[in-house]
Amino acid sequence: MTVSSSHSRGLELFKKLGAADADSWAEREEESPALARWLFLTGLWRCVDADDDGEWMESWENDDDPIPRAIRRMLDHGIDPEDLTAVVRDMQIAALHAVCLLIDRSDHGIEDLQAKLPEIVEWRLAEYDGNHGQLGRAVEDLHEEFHDFDPTGRRGQPRRRSRRPRGTRDPG
Repeated sequence: MTVSSSHSRGLELFKKLGAADADSWAEREEESPALARWLFLTGLWRCVDADDDGEWMESWENDDDPIPRAIRRMLDHGIDPEDLTAVVRDMQIAALHAVCLLIDRSDHGIEDLQAKLPEIVEWRLAEYDGNHGQLGRAVEDLHEEFHDFDPTGRRGQPRRRSRRPRGTRDPG
């Protein structure tokens, strides 16, 4: 079996990026824009706050902004920081998945608005050659693999925690 130069280049790039199963991704790159897909989905998941720390709660520069004050009030009222992190993370994941759906299906969430237009307005994510200013292959069906890119391996599901009786707070 002969390995094409594009497969070799793809394999080199995916290994350099640290992609799991780099060989499989390099094979996909020959038929579809796998590199653009991998980078975009990896980038989306990097926008999701890690759920193993509470650093996101401390990320605001000004404690007088409404969000840090609201977080402080919730914590003062006994909400477990891990529960709050799980809710925030889940909302981030849901919003990013909705973005993937909107890119894949341009009427997602705006069907009523699209129905009022005489033409169909669409958009696509595509490869772009910045050196030559040329559009390449379309990156399609992002929503189908979105959850596969969760770096925790849980496909967007919350971390399992032991259940505490309702209304109690973890000491500490």
